[in-house]
Amino acid sequence: MSGVNTQNQPQEPLSTEETDLVVAEYLEQHPGFFERHPELLERLNIQAKDTGTVSLSGIQLQRQRKRIQELEEEVTDLMSLASANDKTFNEFMSLQQQVLSCERGSDVINAIATKARDLKLTAHVALVGSEHLPLSAESWHRFQQNNLHGKSAYLGRLKQGDRSALFDTLPSSVIPELGSYVILPLDKAGLQGCLVFASEDGGHFRPEQDTLFLRHLALVTAHMLADLPWK
Repeated sequence: MSGVNTQNQPQEPLSTEETDLVVAEYLEQHPGFFERHPELLERLNIQAKDTGTVSLSGIQLQRQRKRIQELEEEVTDLMSLASANDKTFNEFMSLQQQVLSCERGSDVINAIATKARDLKLTAHVALVGSEHLPLSAESWHRFQQNNLHGKSAYLGRLKQGDRSALFDTLPSSVIPELGSYVILPLDKAGLQGCLVFASEDGGHFRPEQDTLFLRHLALVTAHMLADLPWK
């Protein structure tokens, strides 16, 4: 013979890895396989680390239960957020209306301070280059670099150095050492600074909280302070 006929020669068996790939590829291409062979769901068992040997249907049920639990937790979180935001919305919408009706910059500051007291908080507005609400440009720039990182708000506790830099014109008695803060940048047409709310409760303002309504208040405050006379 001039050549060798290889058609009838036995092929080498596939390795375990190759077989796994073939099976996985087949199941991906035929998603209805287990619908046509439902008996396999109970007959094929898998060794699980936590629960021992379980069937494919058991694994599927476990995953469904886990996902349902995750969804329930997400819904609970959203309901809590919505409830908290509803109160925040009412409080700060009324404050925004007051701020928008102000005719002087000093009235804006007084309105914010009054609302903060009603909520058992303290409020502070500081502006770079302002005679009435002074804030060091260097201190504000350093705080932004160290804490904001491009974010629209900072929530949580403050280090002593940050408190001193932002509130150096205020008596230390009104700045809660162990409290929590929300700090919102004010930035509009040459106006730079921050709007701050502080609580003596160290857990009142937390990084995971939503700041939608406060950010809108900061936007309105910046707009009014940039356009209104001080007195």
